[in-house]
Amino acid sequence: MKKKVLILNGQYIPGYKGGGPIQSCLNMVENLAEKFEFLVLTADRDYKSDKPYENIKINQWNCVGQAKVFYMSPEMQTLGGFRKLLNETEFDSIYLNGFFSPIFTIKPLILRRLGRLRKVNIILTPRGDFTGGCENKKIKKYTYILLCRLIGLYRNVRWHATSKLEEKDIKKRFPKADVFVVPNLPAKFEVREPAIHKRTGELRLVFVSRIFPKKNIKFALEVLKKVKIGNVIFDIYGPMEDKAYWQECENIIKELPENVKVSYKGEVSHSEVPHIFEKYHAFFFPTLGENYGHVIVEAMMNNCLMILSKGVTPWDDCDGNGGFIESLSNKDGFRDIIGRLVDIDDKEFRELTCKNREYVLRKINCQEDIKNYYIHLQSK
Repeated sequence: MKKKVLILNGQYIPGYKGGGPIQSCLNMVENLAEKFEFLVLTADRDYKSDKPYENIKINQWNCVGQAKVFYMSPEMQTLGGFRKLLNETEFDSIYLNGFFSPIFTIKPLILRRLGRLRKVNIILTPRGDFTGGCENKKIKKYTYILLCRLIGLYRNVRWHATSKLEEKDIKKRFPKADVFVVPNLPAKFEVREPAIHKRTGELRLVFVSRIFPKKNIKFALEVLKKVKIGNVIFDIYGPMEDKAYWQECENIIKELPENVKVSYKGEVSHSEVPHIFEKYHAFFFPTLGENYGHVIVEAMMNNCLMILSKGVTPWDDCDGNGGFIESLSNKDGFRDIIGRLVDIDDKEFRELTCKNREYVLRKINCQEDIKNYYIHLQSK
């Protein structure tokens, strides 16, 4: 009989505004469904939406792909609601997503601390909350970490780090933490040639992510102020999470040189993302930190070259393999990378995308990772 794993995450499909954790959970379910029975507990609406999803049964179990999904209404997302549902549902392990998730991580852990939740194996993955994620609301978050350590809220929790970088971040805050490291599972990679042509003197850049400080789009715009050569297009896709931050970005956009054109294209569903990347030469993503970065993998899988910040993602070794890495302390270095890409022709572009595809095939060892998931999800 298959072991039952209950996944808790603030959003699940058909949601997309919650970013990479949705895809992380979906990929885990789709890749491991032959070995585990998956149940998913999530909200009945997308991130910051005031309307529930259409065509779902709220506060009931739904069959969604390879999982059974319970979409909780806001009224049910109380300690009492979680206590009732968690104690009535049969499962072997709980898999929590996001260290700072106030509803779908913290409330179940409070119930456990109060003795209101039956003893069960609990696995927690921070989902990047420590990898650059503590920079936003820093004082509040570090105070919370200190209080959690004092009361033992996370005691006897097993931690899932998706990279050595994230393991280091966990150990820094919880030195005695029981941590295992297994990368996130990717979507299926279908090798194909680039769909876009590259002309010397032209460059199409894209940014696909949530608009808020951690993703660092303001930095990208500041770099583009320094780009004086070629005709550069920079299109931005993603939910507008921080309007005050976006206003700062708009002020920079007004100061860009005439050869750089920036457009905000709005939100997109996850199913549209591969087709978006196919239309651009490079993904300019100077993030402050990613524990994995599904959007990075999706860009590479769709022949969109990476321009990434150094030392804050697991993808530093894409440098020289069709990707470009630079320190956030060196804006001129980023400017030079963009200048180099402006100058290349279609032949050089295709040579870089070929290196990129070879790198992805080497880097993603899906079968070995699936084996490790099986080991750690089964162990107590």
